Amino acid sequence: MAVKQLALAEHTQRLADYLPGGRLFAAKDRDGSNLRSLLTGIADELFTADGYIVDYQNDIIPDATVYFIEEWEQALGIPDSCFAGTGTLNERRRDIILKLVTLGVQTADEFVSIAALFGVAVTVESAAPHGIFPMTFPIFIGTAKDARFTLFVTFTVNAVSRFPITFPLTFGDEFIPIIECLFRRLKPANCDVYFQQV
Repeated sequence: MAVKQLALAEHTQRLADYLPGGRLFAAKDRDGSNLRSLLTGIADELFTADGYIVDYQNDIIPDATVYFIEEWEQALGIPDSCFAGTGTLNERRRDIILKLVTLGVQTADEFVSIAALFGVAVTVESAAPHGIFPMTFPIFIGTAKDARFTLFVTFTVNAVSRFPITFPLTFGDEFIPIIECLFRRLKPANCDVYFQQV
């Protein structure tokens, strides 16, 4: 919910309300008086400062930011090897949110959730079943010990299933290279990762 800025007249009246009552300060509520004009001048600066605070509160959230997009990207290290830091405002916001989501990823379910943010279905499993006899294709992993420290990621891609086919023809999903880049960066340091599309 957006934060609303107070009007200049509201700031002026709030300043007037802080002054004591009585004959000495009676002009505080009378438009056109010198005291009221002084309060309006002071309130104008409060109005300006309030506008900056309201803009900050409404724009600091990553999925709504316009003014702070560069600051968010800089704070998160965008551009990097996975995110270019270019594109539409919505794409840049998405990249910021994804980068925030990837902080502290550890479990297979968290990897699956990251891919789901792109609208891509994946399964993440240990490669141990693929690295022992009888081996399952398409991956051969040296030893059972190596297989324990290997992640096996399977993408379920949207296949072209009907005509007319538009060109250039791309197999798989456009976000898969970004997801693979993220998974390579997020995997534990002592693990390898293999990718497959079905």
